[in-house]
Amino acid sequence: MSHLPPLLPNHQHPSPSDNDNDPDEISPSVALALKLSTLPSDMFDQVLASLAALPYDIWDDDAMKNADINVLQRDMDARRARMTPRDKLETAMLFVEEFDGTRNLRNLNQAIAMMRDAINGFNAEQDTQGRFLGLRQIIPCLARRFKLTGELKDINEVIEALRVAVNIAPDNDVTAEIFYTLGDLLRDRFDSFGEQDDMTESLKAFLKGLSLLPEDDDKHIPLFVKRIAKSLKTCLASPQLIPVFMVTKSELVDGSEAQSKSKRAQILSTLGDDLLEQLLEVGGVQNLDECVDLLRAATDLDPTNANVMTRYGLSRLIRFERLSNSEDLSTALAIQKAAVDLVDETDERLPGILNNLGNVFQTRFEHGGKVVDIDEAVNVHVRALYHSKVKEEERFTFQSSLGTAYHRRFEHLWDLMDLDASVDAKQMAAATVPKDHLYRAQLYASYGGVLLQRYGISRRPEDLEKSLEIQQEAVELTPSTHPARPLRLLNLARTLQDHVLLTKDLRSIEKVISITTEVIPTLVNSNSHRLALARLRLASALRMQYLVNKDTQNDICSDDLDRAVDAARQAVDVLSILPASLDMATVCQELGNCLLARFQEAESPSASDIDEAIAVLQKGAGFPSKPVILQISCAIQAARSCIKFRGVGSGIAAYKTFFELVPKVVWIGNDLHRRYEDIGRIRNVLSEAVAVAIQAEELNLALEWAEQGRCIVWSQILQIRQPVNPALGNLAIEMKSVTSKLQKMGMESKPMIKYPNKLTTTLMSALILHTSKDKPVPIEGMSREEYAHRLAIFPSLLHDANQQEQRRLAEKYENLVIQAQELSGSDGFLRPKRFSELYAITSQGPVVFINVCEERCDAICIVPGQKEAVLIPLENFSEEKATEILSSLIDDLEEKNFRAKSRGYSKLTARTEKICSILGTLWTDVVQPVLLKLEEHLVAENGNLPHVTWCPSGSLSFLPLHAAGIYKDNESCIGQRIFDHVVSSYTPSITALLAAQTQDSTQPIAAPRVLAISQPNTPNEDELSLTVTEVETVQKIHPDLTWLNDTEGTKDAVLMGIREHDWVHFACHGVLNLENPLQSAFLLQDGSLEVADLMKESFHHKKLAYLSACRTAAGSEKLPEESVHLAAGMLMAGFADVVGTLWAIGDDDATFVAEQFYRYLKEEGGGDSRLSSYALHHAIRKQRESIREDEFYRWIPFIHFGV
Repeated sequence: MSHLPPLLPNHQHPSPSDNDNDPDEISPSVALALKLSTLPSDMFDQVLASLAALPYDIWDDDAMKNADINVLQRDMDARRARMTPRDKLETAMLFVEEFDGTRNLRNLNQAIAMMRDAINGFNAEQDTQGRFLGLRQIIPCLARRFKLTGELKDINEVIEALRVAVNIAPDNDVTAEIFYTLGDLLRDRFDSFGEQDDMTESLKAFLKGLSLLPEDDDKHIPLFVKRIAKSLKTCLASPQLIPVFMVTKSELVDGSEAQSKSKRAQILSTLGDDLLEQLLEVGGVQNLDECVDLLRAATDLDPTNANVMTRYGLSRLIRFERLSNSEDLSTALAIQKAAVDLVDETDERLPGILNNLGNVFQTRFEHGGKVVDIDEAVNVHVRALYHSKVKEEERFTFQSSLGTAYHRRFEHLWDLMDLDASVDAKQMAAATVPKDHLYRAQLYASYGGVLLQRYGISRRPEDLEKSLEIQQEAVELTPSTHPARPLRLLNLARTLQDHVLLTKDLRSIEKVISITTEVIPTLVNSNSHRLALARLRLASALRMQYLVNKDTQNDICSDDLDRAVDAARQAVDVLSILPASLDMATVCQELGNCLLARFQEAESPSASDIDEAIAVLQKGAGFPSKPVILQISCAIQAARSCIKFRGVGSGIAAYKTFFELVPKVVWIGNDLHRRYEDIGRIRNVLSEAVAVAIQAEELNLALEWAEQGRCIVWSQILQIRQPVNPALGNLAIEMKSVTSKLQKMGMESKPMIKYPNKLTTTLMSALILHTSKDKPVPIEGMSREEYAHRLAIFPSLLHDANQQEQRRLAEKYENLVIQAQELSGSDGFLRPKRFSELYAITSQGPVVFINVCEERCDAICIVPGQKEAVLIPLENFSEEKATEILSSLIDDLEEKNFRAKSRGYSKLTARTEKICSILGTLWTDVVQPVLLKLEEHLVAENGNLPHVTWCPSGSLSFLPLHAAGIYKDNESCIGQRIFDHVVSSYTPSITALLAAQTQDSTQPIAAPRVLAISQPNTPNEDELSLTVTEVETVQKIHPDLTWLNDTEGTKDAVLMGIREHDWVHFACHGVLNLENPLQSAFLLQDGSLEVADLMKESFHHKKLAYLSACRTAAGSEKLPEESVHLAAGMLMAGFADVVGTLWAIGDDDATFVAEQFYRYLKEEGGGDSRLSSYALHHAIRKQRESIREDEFYRWIPFIHFGV
């Protein structure tokens, strides 16, 4: 094809000249003569002769002033009559040129008249080629005149000319050009006069012209496609043209012989894309179904076109978001996955398609709450952002999408690393988005929301101020009619509300109320979820306004609380009818708060407010929400409200919900650090719930709850190690496979450090320098800077991948457990233990659990032969007293350096009056009341003292109950010491004790295999030469022991040795890390054997671990019930009995106690490690006899865990 006819210009040409009668203007005939003189004609001599025959010298301006125009005109008319049609066409074009210069419409009229003459001449001569040439010249001239005059006759004439021309065109290329112009002009006539037939014929002309183009004509096919799509869009917008649209669409979808699949697909996809852009820009659902149908048909016609396919997937996603049809969401996901598969990894289209795929995963997560979806969204967006073909000017789009995915995951999992990553990504995107970009307002709005979220945790005013600033700008950038404006106003309102709490500025809260009141009506008939959030925001603002006015002693409007209740009710009602909403707990809690506030503030409170508040809080607790901590918050508030307004017994049901949610908060899908952080958020409620059950006289339930709230992480570890019944068949095999992987995941002792921006920049700079400039970057097309950036963030991406794997394994494990529990006879499988199961622990004597909380302190005992728990109120003890005693003990230990990691303290420091007072209080207020109550159950056997296992909570977990007593030099104190009455052991939990009993169920070993580890010269630590003496002493009792001394004591060797022996004895440095107890460790030759390492191990049927190192049984005061220390680690790893230490021990004492301990086991116990508690009791008694009894800090630290 040579070229298309000149397209009709979209802009308005200058108006034609109105100076036709100007006497100074040269007449048209003279101008014509002048133009003729310039013709490059073969008859040039004849032209000159003709000019010479004129009675005037046309070159003489003066003579021409007096020329007789009629003579000139007559002569020129005669001359024109003798011109050929082709001469006339060429002459006519001179008039056109004159018109282009003067804008005088007469020139154009004369050109058209001469062209008509030429065409008539060609007709007479039957010169088809000449006729076509004449039509081709007159068509644009007539079209231009129509544009200037708007006269119907002109466009009618040009259309008729085109109809004639299309039938005599010399070839397909030219014919296609004519059809294109015909379609354009018919469309113009339709725009001017609205005749439906013109639109129909216009579409047919475009389609006919398109059908004539070869498939590889990439230059012209798009021009036809755009015109057709534009016309179809016009038809779609006009009711009377809908039939035209439907017929044309049907022909395109179902097929016709004239058009290829490729061309039809291009038309359908172009129109679909236009509608899609409109939907994205203005919102709503107008033409949404049509958009989806068009893009689906285009995809069916051209299934290998990734661009069309990803746009089709996007249309399905938009329809899901606006109409909530779940089929659209699943289809959108499948389509985007298919689009990704269509392109190579090096394809520059891949980042955009990945971005669309990530958005689908994110949306599915937001509506379904499955963590796997938001994990996959993050993965896909990371892949898109760091793709080598991402264009720098488009990078901000991918950064923002990734930031949103991180934010959504944070909202569900509450991982601060995700929140920081989201802020960083949004910040970079906001800094690089062009100022005139349509996406800027959306980006600013989301960035502000992320900053506000971080402010809610960090409470850094700069986060709030920045959030307010950019959200205000986002609203200003958003047109008043834009569909996203209501949501952006709501986000601004939420930010202003937090600003009120910071500044106490009532003007801001008034603005919040004004904004939400304005927004709500605009959402009534649109997005239900947004409407609920708007009403939530209004309710919260009204309640806040009431409370702030009350606090500042301003005038109070009681109507505020009534309006708040109404708004919150409406929000709950809206969310209740949606298929799913992860915001239900938030909305329910707000309604509960409003109702409780109204009840408490009312002069005549209504009981119905309390009933409704409790009911809605319970609803929030039972409705899956993000994050799950919001559900548990509703459960806690419901329980406390029940107790406050209805009595203790009514709170039991709400606390049951609380305990059902605990495994979801402290989730096995998170790493150890996160789980311990989550326990810290709820630990006080655990003891509070136990106290409520005690008050309600539900003692067995109280003990069950106490057990569920202790050593939660250890219990999870033991649970996944629990053998599965082989009768479960393939389910058992699959569960074993999952648990073997899961118990190794997330066990790192060090939390992942998220690099701040400055450090990342520093790392990048270092990596750039380190990367040799002489070597190319390994990834083709990637800059050195980008390569360095990827290397810098690689550790965090790897960590994220490991966390995701752990989450997937956890989800799979939970599903397998549910399947196993549903099988007949397995309903109790891996469920919380009932009292009847806990009772089995009493074979070794009473077990005493002590609950310490703010309201009360109690001991709950399980005793042999009694099927009900025994309650012993500790009326003289309190949480405050336990905290004071512990603080006093810690101060004394710190002062005397007993909390150091080094053995070998000065014996002179072991005497103190302070510890004497502490032991006395523990005796009178805790131990003595328990022993008195249990007196009939404490029966000595074979001359041995009865045995008691202590399981304290709170601050009492760190206090030496085993040494409680009155220590004075007078006879009145005889019998006032615990060791005169019972042998004491400790257990982290009853579950741990049951596991230890299982480990110890086999017959005692007469000649146990003993492993000893001594570290006299640990690298970079103080020398411990007497550890060798200690092991030599043990070796005299057990000559066949295996000894790893000094450099032999590597981490791998020690772990291997433990696996091959029944008993293990550590004589080395022990370190307690109070900030990160998972890093508490034995210090060996090549590093540390940490608590976290022990958590990964599962030693089978191990008997005894003797930990002769400092502070091996001391844990973190922040997690008293979790027992995160080395002694508990050995117990949970599979040892039945463990001897540990509460603080630093001396070398001499360590050797003496070890010798007495092992000698008793061999000589009195026959090598039965089940008597370890008695052996330690004996050894400490011998030690007290060998030193002064008041050197408490020397003999108290040795304690026993286990059976």
